[in-house]
Amino acid sequence: MSERSKLRIENPVTLAFSLFYLISGILFLYSLTNDPNMVHIALIGILSVITAFGVFRMERWSIWLVFVLFCMGNAFSFSLIFQMSSLLFEITIIAYLILIWIATIYLMAKREIFH
Repeated sequence: MSERSKLRIENPVTLAFSLFYLISGILFLYSLTNDPNMVHIALIGILSVITAFGVFRMERWSIWLVFVLFCMGNAFSFSLIFQMSSLLFEITIIAYLILIWIATIYLMAKREIFH
């Protein structure tokens, strides 16, 4: 099999969600530089990067990680919305919530295409 056929994108939407999980995971891990004691953020970051890899490769086990991140992301985001006072930070968290809901609903609906 040639390199070109190995890197062929079957579904551009799953690629977009894979990039979403990768970027959010990197940002969560980067936020550890502010406070290294926030282990829950490290866990969300690591799981997001692993999920990005699984969604990109369209692996069936990544659907379970999507669900776990959905639960963890909702709990984390809702708790932050009511604690912070910065409008920009709240808008970012709300955007993350909306994207994680859209990604989870789409990937759960298309879980048959994962192998």
